[in-house]
Amino acid sequence: MNDRGIKKGGPNLPQAGPCRSHTDVSELYKAHSRLKKKSTSREFNKCSKKSFALSEGGGKRVVREPMLKCIIKRGEFWPAGQRCGHSLQEISYRGCFKPQLAGFFIQKFSAPRDVVCDPFMGRGTTPLEAALLGRKAVGMDANPLGEMLVNPRLNPPVIQEIEVRLASIPWRRFSPLRDDLLAFYHPQTLQVITALRDYLLEKDSANQLDAIDAWIRLVALNRLSGHSAGFFSVRTMPPNQAVPIARQVAINARNQQTPDRRDVAALILKKSKSLLRHVTIG
Repeated sequence: MNDRGIKKGGPNLPQAGPCRSHTDVSELYKAHSRLKKKSTSREFNKCSKKSFALSEGGGKRVVREPMLKCIIKRGEFWPAGQRCGHSLQEISYRGCFKPQLAGFFIQKFSAPRDVVCDPFMGRGTTPLEAALLGRKAVGMDANPLGEMLVNPRLNPPVIQEIEVRLASIPWRRFSPLRDDLLAFYHPQTLQVITALRDYLLEKDSANQLDAIDAWIRLVALNRLSGHSAGFFSVRTMPPNQAVPIARQVAINARNQQTPDRRDVAALILKKSKSLLRHVTIG
């Protein structure tokens, strides 16, 4: 793994370049005082746009972000109305907290270039937020998904590179299918997913998995199963909280649903555009 990534065991994440914090801590205290006098939900939905640079080897990626002026109200750390963080944080993962919560404490208890460690990083909310805030981030997790979900977001490719790579993947390659997984996927969708899995495994085993392949793997893992047409599966739970096959059969029967065919490459591209919408080349 190169010096921009995480290895198992939790060595350093890459350090971000000069950046502006989400919001000065003093602003939060001032806003909280105002809320004591005037209770209103409007304060939670105000966001302003700023930008900062995330350093890279050959230049800089300008990360454009709706910076936090959404106020963190006491005891309210998960409401959707306060989720106005960076687009790179928008990874479907059960049990995660919003990045503004991590950002608040990172700014309160550390300074730029300090080390921030998360020994149970999960999808990587804290390490990514720490890197965006100019800290040296350290992350680790027993679940190998953690490494796959964090690394690509610290070194994201541009959307044109993703489009070209998606067009080059041998989607029509035949591989034996697991019939029991048809509870989740349309047969043609499962065939495409299997072809993508084989392609990524071959690249990884040959040590040829580059940043673009790693990004496609990240998005594919995140789209494997979920609750809407934006996922590869019929309506179900996300990958890190997947239900047993027998349970999914029962869910399908109860909801009178059958898996529809999904365009895997198109969904990967669509989610990539969403994740990268605050990242531009500078």
